[in-house]
Amino acid sequence: MLKKIHLPTGTAILLAAATLFFAACAQPTADVSAPSEVVVIADTEPAPAAVEAVEADESVEAEAVAEVVAAEPATVAVTEPLTVPAVAAPVVAAAPVAAVEVSEAELIEMLGYLTAQSGGVATLKLDAAGIAAMAGGLQKGLAGEVNVQDFPQEAMQAAFGQAQARAEAVQAEAAELPAITPDALDKIGMVMVLQSGLAQLGFGADDAELIAKGFAAGALATAMDPAMEAKMPAFQAFIQPRAEAAQAAAQAAQAAAQAAAEQAGAALAVENIAAGEAFIAGLSADAAVQSSESGLHYKVLEPGSEVKPTMTDKVLVHYKGTLIDGTQFDSSYDRGEPAEFPLNGVVKGFGEGLTKIGAGGKIVLYIPSELGYGNTPRPGGAIKPGDTLIFECELVEIR
Repeated sequence: MLKKIHLPTGTAILLAAATLFFAACAQPTADVSAPSEVVVIADTEPAPAAVEAVEADESVEAEAVAEVVAAEPATVAVTEPLTVPAVAAPVVAAAPVAAVEVSEAELIEMLGYLTAQSGGVATLKLDAAGIAAMAGGLQKGLAGEVNVQDFPQEAMQAAFGQAQARAEAVQAEAAELPAITPDALDKIGMVMVLQSGLAQLGFGADDAELIAKGFAAGALATAMDPAMEAKMPAFQAFIQPRAEAAQAAAQAAQAAAQAAAEQAGAALAVENIAAGEAFIAGLSADAAVQSSESGLHYKVLEPGSEVKPTMTDKVLVHYKGTLIDGTQFDSSYDRGEPAEFPLNGVVKGFGEGLTKIGAGGKIVLYIPSELGYGNTPRPGGAIKPGDTLIFECELVEIR
């Protein structure tokens, strides 16, 4: 359920840290009824019924320079979990000023200051103890003392829930603000290490104390310290090479992961294709099973009307899809209504199979991978590379 709330933009960025925790902890699960794996997916484009399930984008791109967002009211759509991009190392676009010499220690401390500013921490109106608790969590995260992924999601949801409740109360100018426990602030601080990209930029245990010190100062400041403006050219020169290196590392890691996934998928496809071929060979024992020149095997249960659809027709179909081991990956019966689609807009074996019966007919289709999803099915779904598919179909209507 989507709920719209109004929060200062900076606080919204703070709450965005929750997204990275939930995304990092989420384990992919097979959704056997996901429309994204049904036959109504065209070979090149998902059908409307499948779009919502497959359009979720879990990628987070690191930007070389990120601008600190002004703390002005904004409308933020909060879902479960939140879905927003990560904020890279915060940098303020400053007006032209005379450059000054800044030590590396000052620049690292400045990074903590800007992290608190870009996270909108000041909008929570924390007392000194609260700021210290959040800064302590940030320091623990940088020092690698704990892994935020080890915390139960329920605990993290509760922590960010406290922050959201307080932000709403601040926005409403409530006379009394809800408390945020030190433990919750500690957890939020640790997650902000992920949200801000500090670790990816190469900052760690050796920098934790300075960053935490700057963070505590930034968490108290409701407006940017003018003294920071003179330091911005030095800060940008300091952070830019790190940001570029982080970007290159992220791209290299992504490429390596993709290559590994493709290699694993190719090996799995070989196994699954062999299993599918053995399964289809076993169908010869059933005299009712027929085959076509394309390699499709099928069994007509009821022929239906004499008029049969062509590949240019749209049809209304009830169906259930399973793998050869019996795993069901989709069913229009479970959704309570038949699916409508053009036969030339679905996987080849399914479209061809439905031309074998008329309206009112029933058929079982045995679809080898080359007539189904081949070696590139939707990642994370029940259908794996090289899988042979079985569909039990009822042609309701030709349209």
